[in-house]
Amino acid sequence: MNAIPSPRRALPGAIGAAGTTMIGEVVLRAGEETLLVEAGSARLPARRAVSCLVEPEPGDLVLLGGGAERPYILAVLERRSTAPLRLAVQGDLEIAATAGRLALRGETGAEVASPAAVTITAGDELTVTGRRARLLLDEVVHVGRSLAAHIGSLKVVGEALETLMGRILSRARRSYRFVEEGDHLRSGTIDHRAEGTLHLRGANALVTASTIAKVDAGQIHLG
Repeated sequence: MNAIPSPRRALPGAIGAAGTTMIGEVVLRAGEETLLVEAGSARLPARRAVSCLVEPEPGDLVLLGGGAERPYILAVLERRSTAPLRLAVQGDLEIAATAGRLALRGETGAEVASPAAVTITAGDELTVTGRRARLLLDEVVHVGRSLAAHIGSLKVVGEALETLMGRILSRARRSYRFVEEGDHLRSGTIDHRAEGTLHLRGANALVTASTIAKVDAGQIHLG
């Protein structure tokens, strides 16, 4: 393989036989997959090789190879502009660590975006850790065997809430409920018990029973 010339020296005007390499500068994009590269006094249309994952930008110093008839950009050597590096491929891409862990880290942030679906699958355990979380979703569906949450404060604001459960158990030191309009309860049996005092107050109070209405107490005061 021929030695790679320094970018500070004059570059050859064209690529030689297949297998030789040279350095050029990307001038502009000539199409979706073709870039115009200046190598010495010549400008060559070149395509990015599959192994060159970094997408070249105008002004980049690149390594050319493959012969003059079909030149390829093998690698991006230097970026002179402030454009961020972008890893791009045509078609599907899979990154795999077959015998170890895969870690993706961003010093100032990380983002996963897709106009279609995003799927995260864990065979054993999924852990999400952060100081604050925001979910902006139109619809949420949770299907699971159990859910345990330890929350210091919970606030839910919505238009409607519908709960379908086989059994509900609630324990609280204090419970308050404020209903501006009607409050309706339908049940087969209702059992309310108070260790202290039970107050039922209203502008009008109606107690109706089709069979028996019973009031039992040590003392009964009416009026």
